[in-house]
Order: sequence, then structure tokens, then C-alpha cells
Amino acid sequence: MTAALAAAVLLVVAQQQPRPGGAGYQRAPGGLPSWSAGPRGVSGAAPAAAEHGAPESVVLAGLRAHVFFDEELEPDAVRLLARKSCTAWVRTRTNMVRESVVERLARFGAAFVQLRAPFLEAHGGQLQRWPGVGAWLGPGDLRARGVGGVGGRPWAVSLFGPLRAEDLGTVAWAKVAEVRWTPGPRDLTLEAWARFAQAPGSKVVVWPGGAPAECEAWARARAGAPPAIKVGPMEPAALGKVAAACPLVTRVEVPATADEGALARLLAAWPRMEPEVDVGASSAQARAAARLLDGLEARVSGLSAIP
Repeated sequence: MTAALAAAVLLVVAQQQPRPGGAGYQRAPGGLPSWSAGPRGVSGAAPAAAEHGAPESVVLAGLRAHVFFDEELEPDAVRLLARKSCTAWVRTRTNMVRESVVERLARFGAAFVQLRAPFLEAHGGQLQRWPGVGAWLGPGDLRARGVGGVGGRPWAVSLFGPLRAEDLGTVAWAKVAEVRWTPGPRDLTLEAWARFAQAPGSKVVVWPGGAPAECEAWARARAGAPPAIKVGPMEPAALGKVAAACPLVTRVEVPATADEGALARLLAAWPRMEPEVDVGASSAQARAAARLLDGLEARVSGLSAIP
């Protein structure tokens, strides 16, 4: 064999060797590697890309969550929950929260403290140093004497039962940041839905009796921006079917102990979805919710992992 012929044979053999990285390995523009699926072998083994560091974890474009808790929850537990991706909703019996808790509320992206008439000067006074912390009111509270003492901050309003014109009028006058309506099964009509859709701010319908089977009629029967439908509490595995049947379901209550990976996959498939977690006054539930939120926040990134 001549030297020229030997060189030609070596060149052919080299061209037949597999590329670095195995099946699915590609070189993206600019020289950075990226991954494609690649074919499976005859044995059904996973693509070689998975053996060479292909990212398998779910990456979230963003996260917006809501945590509900009672005024009795320990300040250290509130501190674990506090984060900018989260809105805090604090239920009160006394119209007051501990000063140490109020300070921690300022660390949330948004926070609302439940207040009820009659209003005393002290009720608004404890929030004066934290104007970003909002007041969570009932429809009658907006018309109550002394409500001006809790003004100058965001307001959220909860409505219950039949949708009354005077309540909607008061909500429109107050320009609330969020209004949440919890209707009874007989209160939720297409006409009432369309009127609620005209309310200002963010709108949430707490769905009675589980979840809508489908929502084509609800999507058509609106005069303004469609309200979000809130369902739950449910496990993430069940919520996937609900969201597929009705894309208006964008608020979902999940247990504090929900599987973080399953919830991450749900949020990746439905990016507009906002999880809600209710921990009551339980520090153990608050710690579980904090772990859940920590795991979700760790997945938030604008870039996928690059091997």
C-alpha cells in the first residue's frame, strides 16, 4: 500500500467515527453546544445526549405565587415565606398584626392585611410605615366610617354570594388592585360573569364545586378582560386536566406538601398560572410551603443549562 492510499483510508475511517457528545449533539451558531432529541437505538435506550449532561430539569420563565396565612403565624415562619415572587394574604381576627410580622410583609412582592369595620385609628396606624402593604377588605368595609384611615395604599376586596350592583359600584369607585368573588353555585350565571368582568383591577372567581368542565361559554360571555378562575385545593397531577379543559383557570390552590417537580411541570406548561398555598397558623405548613417555593424559584431562569 502506497503512502497516498494509506492516507486516504485513514481519512475515510475518521469520517465514520461518531461526533463528540453522541446522538443529538449539535453546534449552535457561535460555537455553543445545544441539544436535540436524537434517535433511540434498537434496544430502546435513551438518547446518548442524556448521558452527556443534557438538561433534564424543568426551567420556568417566571414565578408569581400567593401565600395565605393567619395573624397567629410565628414571625420566623413568615420570614421563611417572604420573597419578591410572592403575594402575602394575612387573615386577622383583631384587625392587627404583630409589628415583627408587618416588617416581614414588606419583603414580599405584595402583601394585603385583612381589616374589617369598625376601623380604629390604630388599625391604619400600624401600617403607616409600610405604605406598600395593602388592606384586604369586604364590600361593606369600603363604605364604612373610618376607612379613610387605611387609605393611601393598595386595596383588595373579597365579594361573596350574589353579585350586587352596589358592591361593584363601590369597587369601581375605590379602584381596587384585586377583587375576588366567591359565588354560590346558583350565583354564577353568564350575566353575572359578564358584569364581574367589567370590574377594575385583577379579577378572580373562586369556582364553586370543584372546577369548570370547559369554559367556551364563559370566555364568550365577557365584556372586559376575562377574570381568572381559581380552583383547588388540588394536587398538581389533577390540575393539568383542569387547565387543559379551561385555560381561564390561572389561579390554583395546591397543598404546601405538593410535589415540587410535578408543580414545576404544570407551571412550565401553563406559564400564566399562579399557585396559591394556604398555611393557616401552622409553622410546619409554612416550612413545607417555603421549601416548595424555594424549589420553584431555583428553576426560574432565562437560560437553559449548557453542557
